[in-house]
Formats: sequence, C-alpha cells, structure tokens
Amino acid sequence: MKEIFVNGLGFVNAQFIDEITNDFLPLETSITKAKSPSFKDIISPAMSRRMASGVKMGIYSSLKAMSEAGIEQPEAIITGTALGCLVDSEKFLTNIIQNKEEFLTPTAFIQSTHNTVGSQIALHLSCNAYNFTYTNGFNSFENALLDGFLQVENQEVNNVLVGGIDEIGERTYQLLQLIGEIESKDNQGIKYSEGVHFCVLSNKRNENSYAKVLDVSILNQYEDLYSEILKFIQLNHMNLSDINAIVSGENLLNVNSLKRIELFEYKDFIGEFGTSSAFGFVLGCELLKNKTLPNQFKKNDVKAESYKNVLLVNGYKGKDLSLVLLQSI
Repeated sequence: MKEIFVNGLGFVNAQFIDEITNDFLPLETSITKAKSPSFKDIISPAMSRRMASGVKMGIYSSLKAMSEAGIEQPEAIITGTALGCLVDSEKFLTNIIQNKEEFLTPTAFIQSTHNTVGSQIALHLSCNAYNFTYTNGFNSFENALLDGFLQVENQEVNNVLVGGIDEIGERTYQLLQLIGEIESKDNQGIKYSEGVHFCVLSNKRNENSYAKVLDVSILNQYEDLYSEILKFIQLNHMNLSDINAIVSGENLLNVNSLKRIELFEYKDFIGEFGTSSAFGFVLGCELLKNKTLPNQFKKNDVKAESYKNVLLVNGYKGKDLSLVLLQSI
C-alpha cells in the first residue's frame, strides 16, 4: 500500500483566495458570496459569460492545486457537491415557467448537472481520465476524498485531483431561509455561503507537500460522537493522546475528553454549505505544514507542543459524520 501525500491546494471561499491570513472576520451577513479572483487569464471572456460561478471557481482552484503539486494532467478528477450547480438549475427551471414549457434552450439544463464542474475541468485540461462526482449531502467531499485516497493507495493512479464545490442559488437559499435553515430577520438559522476547495493527492512527496492522509471515515448516522472518534483513532493504532490538534466544523467544547486537545473551528468564517468541510481539510494541511494557524480559529487555550497528527471532524445535525486523519511528513 502506498502512502498518500497532499501535494497541492487551491481554494476560493467567502474569506480567502489562495492563502490563509490573519486578515479576516466572522461572517456578518446571512448569505455571503465567495470572493472570486480574476478569471480572465485562464478562461476566455466569451466562455466565462456562459459559466456559472461554481464552474469558474472550480477551474481556478483546480489549476492552483495542480500548479502547487507540479503536475499538468491528473490521472483522475473526483469532485463532491451537495447541491450541484444551483445557478444553472434555477435558470433552467425559471425558463420552464416563464416560457410555459415551450421554446427551451438546453444550455442551462446541460450545465445544471452535478458533474458539470468536474467535466468542465476535464474539458479545460483536455483530460480523458477517470472523472466522477459524488453527491452525498454533507459528506460529498469526503466521499470524493475517500475515492481518491483508495485509488492512490492501491496504486491505480499516481496523482488525483479531488475537490468539493457548492454555490449559492438565490431562490434555493431564499427557501432555506423560509424554513429556518438559513439565518434571517425572522429566525436564528445558520449563516450560509459557498466555496470551492481542491487538493492533489499523490503517491510521492515533493518540496510543496503539506501532509499525509492516513485514513478517511464516513458515517451517515451516529449516536455518540466521542465513541466514534475513539473507534476511528484506535483503528489507526493510536490513542487520543497521539492527536495533537482537532480541526472541526462542529462545537466539540462540550465533549470533556476533547478539551485537553487543541481545537480549531472554521464555519464562523466561511459559513455553512455542503462541502464546507473541505476547508477544514485545507486548514489541517496548512497546520501540519506551517505549524500554525491564525488565532481566530482557536477555540480553547490548549497549545500543542508539536503537530504530528491532526484529526478533522465534521458533522451536520447529528448525521453525515466524517473523520479524516492527517499526519506530518
């Protein structure tokens, strides 16, 4: 079995483009668009006008990750998305209503499918390799990560591009506000956003390598978070004391046994969306490579003496639990 290295990262979200800095604040608005970079150098204006934001952010982030990893062609492109290309989905459905189901152009429908981002990246790269998209709720990114992890581990590929993509659909998010899922003036819901995060997994390390991926675990439902974390760690022949830090999308301060471990959380800064846990993956990799993260992410006063093993924890309303174990190199 091969070791799996994270050799490149690329991301766009509500706070950051390309790098993680100290210059950010918690989100203030209920729905926050991503801070998009300039796409004109990588996508022609004619094509860009026809692309939804998620597609453009996906191409940008994937190219950034591949540039860091030093590869021009991945041997597999694997993406995860919870809600797919909402912008074009809403556009197509709106056209159905406005045109009374007549004289419809197929473009919006073609670009509304969940695998649009993965296919557009492949077209941009002229890549004919394995291309797959997972749609598994708030575990979508982790399913893509597990697929890439297994392919590299079993020596089926040498380099794989893995990403998580979710974008804001105006009408869909309005409906989520109405039912109290997203924060509004009438409820205490959650702040939502959008983002795209890509990584390159490889069987060889290079000068830009961030970390090793040791294991990925996915559960649809669970009863006790702490017991699931212990079980996962023990399966990897470790004890809780071997974990130097936890990067979480959940509030773990109420789990007494975890208070002795340095805790980082991130959703206050990038918002909630189906693949927001991919940003937790980015943070874990950055922590192991740079040995530090901005203090804004800190949730307790514990300070690790060193960073060797980092556990990523994410869940959504008591289900869709994912656990990822990263190790320094």
